[in-house]
Amino acid sequence: MSGIRHLCIVGLILLGGGCAHLSRTVPIGMDQINAWLAAREYGNALATLERQTRLHPDDDVLRALQQTAQREANRYAAERIAAADKLAQQDRWEQALQQIDDARKHWPQSASLRVARDALENRRQQRIEQLQLELLLHEGRSLLETARQHRELAQVNPGYLSLDWDLRNYRARRGSVARKLLEVGLQVQREGDLRLAQHCLIMAQRLEDSAAIRAALQRLPQIEPVEEVEEFQPLRHRKTARYASHQLKQRRRLGTLLGEYARVRDRNDLVAAREIMQQMLEIDPGHPRVRELKAEQDELIRQAVERDIARGDDLYSQERIEEAVAVWQRALRLAPFDKELRHKLDRARTALETLQEIKQNPR
Repeated sequence: MSGIRHLCIVGLILLGGGCAHLSRTVPIGMDQINAWLAAREYGNALATLERQTRLHPDDDVLRALQQTAQREANRYAAERIAAADKLAQQDRWEQALQQIDDARKHWPQSASLRVARDALENRRQQRIEQLQLELLLHEGRSLLETARQHRELAQVNPGYLSLDWDLRNYRARRGSVARKLLEVGLQVQREGDLRLAQHCLIMAQRLEDSAAIRAALQRLPQIEPVEEVEEFQPLRHRKTARYASHQLKQRRRLGTLLGEYARVRDRNDLVAAREIMQQMLEIDPGHPRVRELKAEQDELIRQAVERDIARGDDLYSQERIEEAVAVWQRALRLAPFDKELRHKLDRARTALETLQEIKQNPR
């Protein structure tokens, strides 16, 4: 709230002593912008401030207000993401997702909130799959224990009339669970979680030693053996990098990069965002969120470069050459292969050198 109070104070200053200045620079009144910020309507406030700073690049007060609003928006997003994470740790997934969805209504443009929503939904799906697998493994262990009881029953009561029927049903169930575990094991092996695949396939083999299961185990990359009595907990091994394939490690790396990208993008650091984007494209150029963010980034960079080139041209025409060079250099960091931009910089630097020589050697 301290940041919002600061924004209101800045707004009052502009509305008070700077009324004449405000009438020239901000068509939408500061009252409206401050009202949006007080209500945490960061999408409206930031979009309006972005337009105004673009129209009035020399307005330092307006730019300071934009930066303060940006910090407030970033803090708000971080708070909502942290609250959602806390709820997710308590398995309150619907409430966690609602935290992000509500925050996105306040700041629809936020890359951090979009990426956090994706990550949260992925975690929820993983949790569902983990619980389903734990149930399947539990049923497998129960069936193995039942085998021992059947053997004891056959020894104690060889003439038990329903034993044959019980065994047929029991064996059918063992086969069904074994096939499900084989399917899961092959799937997680394709996804790169080798430790989890090993446990699924070994449990499947204990239930039904079929040729398909033996072949799957033979194709599995060699990792340390599993003890016969080892109790497997899927969550314990899911993040173990030692038994993860290169592909799985790359997917996890991509998740980390998406979070980093979103944070720098929301800070409007397009140079850092572009560098992170390049790393993500090397890992998975077809990832839906990466493709979406790349298209958005390309448009933002195009606009920023065009704006800086025009601003530099304007400064250069006013013979404010050093300022023009600084603006064009900023654009060049975003568009390093722009030949026209490099030509402008070379010409400006030559002009500066000429002016320096004139100052040093006046006639």
